[in-house]
Amino acid sequence: MMDYTHEILTAMVDRYERRKGTSAQNGKPQRAVTFDLAKYYPIYRDHLSEEEQAIDDAVTRLSSWQMVAAPRSAQGYYTKITLRLDHIQEIYEFLGRKPAQETRQEQLQLLLDAQRQNPDTLSSRFAGELMAALQAGRSPGYGLQGNVEKLRDVLLALEKIGQLNKETYVRNFSEAVFHDSKHFHSISGIIRSILSDLTDQPVEKKQILEYYNLLENPTYLYLKGGWILEFPDSCIRVTDLPGGIGLTSDGLSAIRSVLLEPRTVITVENLTTYHDIPSDDRAVLYLGGFPNSARASFLRMVYASKPDAVYLHYGDLDPYGLLILENLKQKTGIPFAASGMDLATLQACFQAGHYRPLTAEDRKVMQSPMLCAYREIFAFMQAHNCKAEQESLSAMKL
Repeated sequence: MMDYTHEILTAMVDRYERRKGTSAQNGKPQRAVTFDLAKYYPIYRDHLSEEEQAIDDAVTRLSSWQMVAAPRSAQGYYTKITLRLDHIQEIYEFLGRKPAQETRQEQLQLLLDAQRQNPDTLSSRFAGELMAALQAGRSPGYGLQGNVEKLRDVLLALEKIGQLNKETYVRNFSEAVFHDSKHFHSISGIIRSILSDLTDQPVEKKQILEYYNLLENPTYLYLKGGWILEFPDSCIRVTDLPGGIGLTSDGLSAIRSVLLEPRTVITVENLTTYHDIPSDDRAVLYLGGFPNSARASFLRMVYASKPDAVYLHYGDLDPYGLLILENLKQKTGIPFAASGMDLATLQACFQAGHYRPLTAEDRKVMQSPMLCAYREIFAFMQAHNCKAEQESLSAMKL
């Protein structure tokens, strides 16, 4: 059975702090903080519920500890209970929390230190935005309200993530930074949200850690077709391997040179399409999503070996797919051309019924300055509320 003691008291202290802040701003005296049990817990008036007795017992305890004033009604129920402000210090100690103003000052000091010690970093940028919110009397957001230790962990994680220059596994990162391989998971949701807000390019939140070289598990770059990979002591002709070959980032970094047999290189966004696409007269590479530093470096090596080849990218015909293409061109310096990512293809998918509706994130990504060349495609997407995935084209051929 749940103990409602902490929950009731926490809700009342939260209300007290909100009212205290408002009263201070308006110059008015602090009003009494009351709590309507029946409104907050409708189940309290359910005579058949065991929860009713648990709630009643919790209020009785709080009243006996002189933390609330709790008269009973004529029917024997508690109705509105009032926080005992003359015992507020004991209440804070019981809850294991500090007054909001004290916590706010500690958080501001942490943010100021982060700005001074790590200028021009992810943690510094985040600290600046949070300081502005706190100084304006707003909540810091991101679930950091009143939590100094969590803010300290978040700032440290952002600082270290900004320093990653190669693929790093989450558990290893967590052990190195927090001396606990699982600790990062407790703040990973907050970190994803913050990084999504700080990142200039609108990367999907589910991919944002990978964008910064932080991965749950190894990722593989798959190659098939006319690649010849030269290592320090060996050479692999990929066309001799049915289905191709998969390499981790460490495997990519071990490659000394790349030779191309065909004159066409095509990068593919989705793994299913990679397996479907023929490789008889081209070198095919499974990109996944946004290219990390290892994949971008590999592609630059390829381009240096054969700059006169034709470089194509085949991805989803949606805002994120086009953003990945532009990011690929930007990170590698290679003039990739789109393959199967044009207006005529989108129209064909729409007419065949192989499309999906746009999301709010899709519409947001359309506003990226990097994608101004695709306005005609976006106009059709918005007019018909549609986008197409690579699998849409495969489905049309069945």
